[in-house]
Amino acid sequence: MPRVPVPYAVQAEVFFRDRWLCSHSRRPTIFHLALKQLSEVISSEFPRIRLAHWNPQWRRDSAPLLDELAASVDHVQAYSKGGAHDITNFATICARCNARKGSRSREEHLAIHKPWVVKGKHGEPSHWDGLASVFVFFARRSSRKLTATERGWLMALEAQLANAARS
Repeated sequence: MPRVPVPYAVQAEVFFRDRWLCSHSRRPTIFHLALKQLSEVISSEFPRIRLAHWNPQWRRDSAPLLDELAASVDHVQAYSKGGAHDITNFATICARCNARKGSRSREEHLAIHKPWVVKGKHGEPSHWDGLASVFVFFARRSSRKLTATERGWLMALEAQLANAARS
């Protein structure tokens, strides 16, 4: 049975709930469209420089940060194995872990791919937003018309950032 896409608002809620950290490797993840906005702004200032911030396919040669750290929503228990398609079964995952995990459980995945242990002197990031605020900043000021996807993400991220500001 085909599954319906996860709404942007739900994805944004998962990312902020998980503090934009990969549930497998604990690495900070990045909101992909923030790098698209950054790339457009920087390209307008430095048109002769070839940048590797953004690629719609997250290609390693064109967007190495996205290839490794782009934030995705993962089914904790695989949907193909009966896992629920709702927020209680969703977790943030980086592109690298997501590509390796497939339909394995978290435990099966981690048994095969031992995560690189992040040894932060001062602990986990507490104010990381995956560059979501960067996306919101540039999207609001964009000189071009935003795509429907970008408008949807803008609304979802603005709501989550407003919630975070109230907390």
